Amino acid sequence: MIDYKLQLFLEKELLSIWENRIEFKLEMKLYRDFGLFGYDIDYFLKRFTKEFNVTISSSFKFNERFYPENESLSDILRSLFQKTINLFLHKSIYEKELKDLSIMELQEAINNGILN
Repeated sequence: MIDYKLQLFLEKELLSIWENRIEFKLEMKLYRDFGLFGYDIDYFLKRFTKEFNVTISSSFKFNERFYPENESLSDILRSLFQKTINLFLHKSIYEKELKDLSIMELQEAINNGILN
């Protein structure tokens, strides 16, 4: 079950003031269900760690969990070039699926004081 304080934090951070209140479920994921990636996830985690006094573990790998922000034209062109090469080499053109971060993991981080 999700802690009431976490429920309020998620409502404040993930829902606009015009949306209806929802009950967050432990299996919900930050990217899959709320579209957080790049700078958005960075800001979210900074506010989360400050609000709940949680430390992010050194073993926590952002690049394995979240899609980066496409910052420049060169990043976009590099991505398109890599997909084209993969297509000709008969490799998958889809980006690897990332682990994402669930609300259950956020709840565990609050309980343990560390996000792994």
